[in-house]
Amino acid sequence: MDFDLQPLQLSLETDTQDCGGVNESWAVTEDGALRHSKTGIFIGELGLRDGKTEFCIDPADIEVDQTNLLGRGAGGVVARAQHKPSGRLLAVKVVRVEDKAKRAQLINELHYLLRVAKSHFLIQLYAAYVHKETGCVHVALEYMDYGSLADVKQKTQMVPENMLALMMMQILEGLKTLHLHDVVHRDVKLGNILVNSRGCVKVTDFGISKKLGETAVCDTFVGTATYMSPERVLGEDYSFAADIWSLGLCVYELASGIYPYGSVASFPVLFDVVCNKPEPRLKPGTFTPALCDFVARQLKRTHTERATAIQLQAHRWILTNMLTVQESELVDWLRRLMNR
Repeated sequence: MDFDLQPLQLSLETDTQDCGGVNESWAVTEDGALRHSKTGIFIGELGLRDGKTEFCIDPADIEVDQTNLLGRGAGGVVARAQHKPSGRLLAVKVVRVEDKAKRAQLINELHYLLRVAKSHFLIQLYAAYVHKETGCVHVALEYMDYGSLADVKQKTQMVPENMLALMMMQILEGLKTLHLHDVVHRDVKLGNILVNSRGCVKVTDFGISKKLGETAVCDTFVGTATYMSPERVLGEDYSFAADIWSLGLCVYELASGIYPYGSVASFPVLFDVVCNKPEPRLKPGTFTPALCDFVARQLKRTHTERATAIQLQAHRWILTNMLTVQESELVDWLRRLMNR
């Protein structure tokens, strides 16, 4: 198996009261193991069991380097680790489960990592276990050695359109998989999209994702406020189109090098620019008409007018660039950029 893991974002600008609809129903055994009654997920020192999934990694074979931190947040840290038998690197998310909100996010993330169909464009789970000495839950995930798209943005003023298109095609494939499984990600942003040296781009962090039921809408205010769609900022029901708006902001930001709304100092300011000001548009002449249209189809204030992930994959900007640039070129470009 090829393990290629991620530095996860641990710090979310979010209200964690609703973490995707998985009820808070943990039971803690005498030896510190955790059992979640609704999902059947059990996490102990020997690993994670849910009655359906078989893991090929023994937690005893994972060596965590606590001095090599990939991320830090209120709930714990993400550290680099190694699967000793294979030598492969992993990213281990260390979660303090005494905090109710972090516990809820943990079970929600594990639930979707286990239940959504495996996709090359979604981050992969390799193990989860209770650390004997600290009592923390360790979640072993793919290690993505170039970090997130937020790290990519810090290295370059603007991402070339052909490289951006290759990355967007992969992100859309990940979102399409989630949406086809009736899951809204709810926190699409540059920090939750990871990149590695093989040119792979993957969606991560399902801590506040939610599976839609019969109503086919969400109604909870969670996520990173600056990437929220107008209907979410207004407190209205929302669905998959909310993820598309957030992705549109990511595309705009990577293409232009700037967040379209500038510095947002407060929620009233955010409310005004998102709900009352004209939707963000890339400047014609600076960018190709096809890219301008690609972004415009995502950043529609009326959510029913936004394109779906499947429609965006078939957009002429994506298809044209897929015919003119090779994956090896993305690999070379990322290598030069991230090794500066």
